[in-house]
Amino acid sequence: MLKVLWLTCGFLWLASNLFAQVDRGSLMGTVKDPSGLAVPGANVSAVRNSSGQGRQGISSATGTYDIPELAVGTYTVIISARGFQSVRYENVEVAMEHTTTLNTILSVSGGTERVEVIGTSEQLEENSNTLGARIERKQLDELLLNGRNWATLTALAPLSVDTDYNSSSNQRSIRVAGRGRDDNNFTYDGVDATNIINQAQQPYVRLAVPLDTIQEFRVVSMLATAETGATAGAQMAVISPSGTNQFHGDAFEFVRNDIFDARNFIDPTKPPFRLNQFGGALGGPITSGKTFFFGAYEGYRQILGQTLVGYVPTAAFSQQVAAQSPALTSVLNAYPQGSLAVAGNPDAAEFLGYGRQLGNEDSGMTRMDHQFSARTTAFVRFNVDRAVSSVPLASSSQYLEDLQVLNSSPENGTVELLHIFSPQLVNEAKFGFNRSTADTTDVNRTGSLYAFSVPGFTTLNNDRISIGAGNTFAGIDNLTKIHGRNVIKAGVEIRRVQMNQGKTASGTITFASLSAFAADQVSTAKYTQPQPINGLRKFMYFGYLQDEFKWRPDLTLNLGARYSFFNIFHEVYGRPNPFDFETCGPQGYCGVGASFGQPTYRDLDPRLAIAWTPPRLGGKTVIRTGYGTYHQDGQLDDQNVPESNEVENFSLSSKTTPGLTYPIDPFLSDTTGVISPSAMARRRKDMYVTQWGLSVQQSLPLGLAGTVAYVGSKGTRLLTLSYVNVLNPLTGLPPYPQFGQISWRGNDSNSTYEGLAAGLQREFRRGLLFSLNYTWSHEIDDGSMGSGDGDSLTPEIVACRACDRASGIWDVRQVVNSNLVYELPFGPGKPYLNQPGALAKLFGAWELTSIVAAHSGFPINITVDRSSSVVPDGNTNNQRPDRVPGISLIPPGGATPSEWINPAAFTVPAAGTFGNAGRDLARAPYLWQADLGACKRINLKESLQLQFRVEAFNIFNRDQLGAPLSDISSGPGEFGVITQPVNTTPIGAGTPRQIQLALRMEF
Repeated sequence: MLKVLWLTCGFLWLASNLFAQVDRGSLMGTVKDPSGLAVPGANVSAVRNSSGQGRQGISSATGTYDIPELAVGTYTVIISARGFQSVRYENVEVAMEHTTTLNTILSVSGGTERVEVIGTSEQLEENSNTLGARIERKQLDELLLNGRNWATLTALAPLSVDTDYNSSSNQRSIRVAGRGRDDNNFTYDGVDATNIINQAQQPYVRLAVPLDTIQEFRVVSMLATAETGATAGAQMAVISPSGTNQFHGDAFEFVRNDIFDARNFIDPTKPPFRLNQFGGALGGPITSGKTFFFGAYEGYRQILGQTLVGYVPTAAFSQQVAAQSPALTSVLNAYPQGSLAVAGNPDAAEFLGYGRQLGNEDSGMTRMDHQFSARTTAFVRFNVDRAVSSVPLASSSQYLEDLQVLNSSPENGTVELLHIFSPQLVNEAKFGFNRSTADTTDVNRTGSLYAFSVPGFTTLNNDRISIGAGNTFAGIDNLTKIHGRNVIKAGVEIRRVQMNQGKTASGTITFASLSAFAADQVSTAKYTQPQPINGLRKFMYFGYLQDEFKWRPDLTLNLGARYSFFNIFHEVYGRPNPFDFETCGPQGYCGVGASFGQPTYRDLDPRLAIAWTPPRLGGKTVIRTGYGTYHQDGQLDDQNVPESNEVENFSLSSKTTPGLTYPIDPFLSDTTGVISPSAMARRRKDMYVTQWGLSVQQSLPLGLAGTVAYVGSKGTRLLTLSYVNVLNPLTGLPPYPQFGQISWRGNDSNSTYEGLAAGLQREFRRGLLFSLNYTWSHEIDDGSMGSGDGDSLTPEIVACRACDRASGIWDVRQVVNSNLVYELPFGPGKPYLNQPGALAKLFGAWELTSIVAAHSGFPINITVDRSSSVVPDGNTNNQRPDRVPGISLIPPGGATPSEWINPAAFTVPAAGTFGNAGRDLARAPYLWQADLGACKRINLKESLQLQFRVEAFNIFNRDQLGAPLSDISSGPGEFGVITQPVNTTPIGAGTPRQIQLALRMEF
């Protein structure tokens, strides 16, 4: 015992993410004789087929055994004891984050009994109450993915829904079990793999983890154990493949072209589109059975045409302005040439142009594994990605020739050392590094930091750069001790977080009329100082202790607790100036260099799960229940508010500065800068979610496993976006008259979620893989699911957060998703046409794949534009109208794209009152899509295979309608009208029918 205590203490300093089994699995069970008595001292040998590496275990006095921290893969397991017949299990699948159970009865005789493991009973979860899905290698290889983004497959897990197709179905768009996207936790080989700044990966980054660099991944939707549950949302864990004793690899190219695609219903013609994704992978032995390597590369090249429409000065007007005001020549030259006259404005012309959305990305990974001895193994893995996107830059939904260039270069790496002190004691130590960048450059044709707004013309954007770079460094140590019926696991993490953000100066120049523009008479001018690159830093500490206790062979208790300490950011140069009336008084500002707040030290989360396999049901039914609390830090990018309070804003107008002209730099020296403060609660509490659930999992015929579950959760202290210093309705004055209305962030919101889930799964066996999930759920909140970026809204009535309580912005009542991989029963080794010949070659080796997904519509928040003078507290954000009693939300003729919501159901509230319409009253159209692919395999040699694929996304070409315009102040005939499809990008779900062709060589 002292040795175990010394080892635990010795590894505490190594740190980090507490994912002992996130990238591994384990094997456990009982060994008995024919009379049902325990067989102690039985030898259990598990040898991984691909590498020949093995592990040993010994059954306890009660007959139980456990081999923890096994590498994912297929094993041969031999169980033997003196005086008994040995049992040899072949094709035993060890999956990540899963304990495979093999209960064995040894016959009293010599020799060896051979058992081939087939079916799903060994895949039942008998040790926890986690609800989720395993995405195995076959699905990654065969399922058709529009854009080949692995995160698309996370929407196939129970309780998951893809909420924002316009983000191309990626890490930024998947919500799980009523939680916000930033509540999801992404790890790669147990190391943090989020984007750090603004959390999930940027939408134009698709290959941070290419498909070839994934062995498999698991999504735990709810009720993660103390060992794996690091946040309140889904736990999405990816593991990388390793080399084996045989060389293996592939080379591929996927091709898309607009000539194969259908036209979107809003486009008069199809825009030009080209997409190529190509790459390959290679793995094998350096020293057989000892040292292995694996490497992969994938490239992405996209060109998408885009029609540009805007309004510009005519050539004659430009000549007039240049002659009258030469200083504006560079501004005039930035407008492209118009081609069509504009009715009612002889000085303006309509510009019709052509732009291109360009996307280039290159991603690579390398991994090396080494076995130092039978007890010590290690691996090192590193991923790097370079993504560049260039797209036309919009201005009030119009386009000229301005561009936005986006750059990101995520990197992720880990080093692991696994040591087996004994069959009962295993230690895993890791060091991980994760880096993300998000640099945005707006490029205009003026070369100026100012945007130019002229009535009747499309606004010229300003020229500016936003820089964001984040790093995390993590040390990880996990210890597993087997003691009788107990599997005790403990781990620690120390993570260092670095966020570096800044941006160049920017401004806006406005002219009141065309004549004022011609005379260079500036109406207003605004200038914002450059934001210096701030360096935000903090440490985070975590620890967990978990006991997986076999109370009886058929009853397992999983008891654990997890501690989290997130700390508060500090800035290395001491420049930010926090703002908080509550802690810093009427002056609001807390002082340059003041603390961002106080951390919380009490984030201790208990976890409990019970799994019972009733013997009377033949060991094929598992009844599970569980409970847990989950603290988390939230989005890191929501904790940098004090940075914005160090930048001064300058405002000029022709009223206060007579003779104001462009350039405005000479006028700035006589102007006093003002800081527009942003407030953040310095007494911030960490958010947490309480989760509970009950499920029944059943092994069924034909290799199927079914699950029925009820789950619920309660979110507390969620991210709150609101305002302070709004007007007092009684006095018409703000509490602090020296300030105006101020944006505020804190943690005061709440949410609830309840769901019923049913699923049917069959892992790939004998040519068939199938999965089907159905969820009915309801998420309710008061404006926040738990994170920002579309998951949170500011309230209509600042003083009444509860008045916004309603179905959440991403609440969806019903979700169905399914996926299929089916090898047609023709050709060699199949039931039909299995004899050599032309028919066998023609019809053999075909495979069909499919993904079908559907969900009901998302809520729509009906709003109205109001001036601050008629709103009781002066807040004009997210104001809602009045409901007209007795009038249905559905138009008299039924909901159609031209009138989805009945405009007669709403009216503008009277002055001095708030609208009485509830939040999120209406619903957008439901969505469903079917994708179908076909693959033909051609064996060129015994170990060389060529695949040809045809994949059709949205094969029925269903119009995927987006949400209608929901502001009743829109122009006549605009409110309630659906003007856009749900996805305007060329990849992801929700596009018109698209065809993809591919060739893949495997060896």
